[in-house]
Amino acid sequence: MLSKKMYLITVIVILLSLMLGACQPAPGASTEAESGVETEAPKAPIKFSDTSFQTLWINNAIAKFIIENGYGYPVEIIEMTTAVFQQSLANGDTDVHMELWRANLMDWYNEVTASGDVIDLGDTYEKSTQGFYVPRYVIEGDPDRGIEPMAPDLKTVYDLAKYKDLFQDPEDPEKGLLINCITGWQCASVNRAKMHAYGLDEDYNILDPGASAALDAAIAGAYEKGNPVLAYYWEPTWLLGVYDMVQIEEPEYNDACWEEVSAFVNDTITLDEVTENAGCAYETLAIHKGINKGLKERAPEVVEFLEKMNVGTDPLNKTAAYMSTNEVEADEAALWFLENYSDRWHQWVPADVAEKVDTALAEAQQ
Repeated sequence: MLSKKMYLITVIVILLSLMLGACQPAPGASTEAESGVETEAPKAPIKFSDTSFQTLWINNAIAKFIIENGYGYPVEIIEMTTAVFQQSLANGDTDVHMELWRANLMDWYNEVTASGDVIDLGDTYEKSTQGFYVPRYVIEGDPDRGIEPMAPDLKTVYDLAKYKDLFQDPEDPEKGLLINCITGWQCASVNRAKMHAYGLDEDYNILDPGASAALDAAIAGAYEKGNPVLAYYWEPTWLLGVYDMVQIEEPEYNDACWEEVSAFVNDTITLDEVTENAGCAYETLAIHKGINKGLKERAPEVVEFLEKMNVGTDPLNKTAAYMSTNEVEADEAALWFLENYSDRWHQWVPADVAEKVDTALAEAQQ
């Protein structure tokens, strides 16, 4: 009969044998090292910045779907202000910004692209315009809606002074109201400089909406009621595809004008120091996309795709209109684009990647 001590030793030996046996590979199986197969490390997420406007939401969503399903990288889309996006793209906290509105950011853009911290990958779409808009019925009337012309000779920014009562500020009836660019966007400061240069800040108050939804609601609400409204806006957008708006003429863009505008935006001169020479239109430019330099080394195949990705102004307008008319999110609008512009996006990626994206698209639409 075993002693108590020997009994415990025997139990321990049996347990160790069972544990070691459980750790051995099954007969005929090979270990990871023997098979030469290595488990692929998870890919680090690619981070896109979101400065909260519709076309950027759509472009981010299109790129996200292709990158995640075609290249296997997770994508994070991070909401931020323009100032934060500028800093984060340059220092690598984010990887991609799909809409570089260079006309509003020219000093920063020139600096970061010259240093190589940000790489310009070319067009996201080929044309953009921005400026001051009024509904067409304000100038021409709308017989179908029973609206008479309210400002038949309104053509240029210099005509706005005599129509301050038409665009009356409900909080300050002695002045008109311009609904400005969104708080935190540099165009909000650009427009203040321009209004001062045109001598209109004596006749108009300027309201900065807190978000794109507030700007859209102010314009759409006035339009649906047939009321006059004067607002900053830009193209391509769903709103200018749905509502018939007229851009007020400004003097042509020139470098000297924009140098003075930029001086105010960058706080090197005060508003009182802005002269009439700062009065000119925004430059009409293609909208480019930019990446942090580190992405080119980390995910060169994704950078190659992004470089080829040109959504186009007209397809983007139509996609934005679909998104707003059907009241869907940007992810669903991206699926609509991928389905309706298949020939276009297939040119951006290799055949094997396109096959993966097509499979994912079919599954998403079930």
